[in-house]
Amino acid sequence: MACDNRRLRILELIKKYSIGKQEQLVELLNAEGFNVTQATVSRDINELGLRKVKESGAFRYVQAARDAAVGDDKTAAIFRQTVLSVVANGNLVIIKTLAGSANAVCAIIDSFSLEGVFGTIAGDDCIFVAADVAVAAEIATRFSSCLTDKTAVSRK
Repeated sequence: MACDNRRLRILELIKKYSIGKQEQLVELLNAEGFNVTQATVSRDINELGLRKVKESGAFRYVQAARDAAVGDDKTAAIFRQTVLSVVANGNLVIIKTLAGSANAVCAIIDSFSLEGVFGTIAGDDCIFVAADVAVAAEIATRFSSCLTDKTAVSRK
């Protein structure tokens, strides 16, 4: 579980900061009490499927786009371990997570660029996904199915 928490935090950090070197991640994670080495961060980057892109003349890590609503097996496992419930109400999908996990799960959801999703807002343990009313229930159903299924749900 510590591994998953660390990886969730890496996703949050690369979304919040422009991080282009593993050493930067090591420093930030160690400052938060994760006690990691560069080798550990390197493995995490590989497992998360992060890639470097050049923005404004500098490189930074980003999460690679995925072809599924909950991505690869590792991302799906993180989703299943941290999401508690998913419901749709009108054009909103409300996702309850473990405390402190909403930002990372939201980053995962944002990386999918789902059709019909206008935007997301994450708190500490809750995410609001603003979607077209025609697709909100379908998105909620697909995310809910990921909580019990071992396989990722395809994006439409």
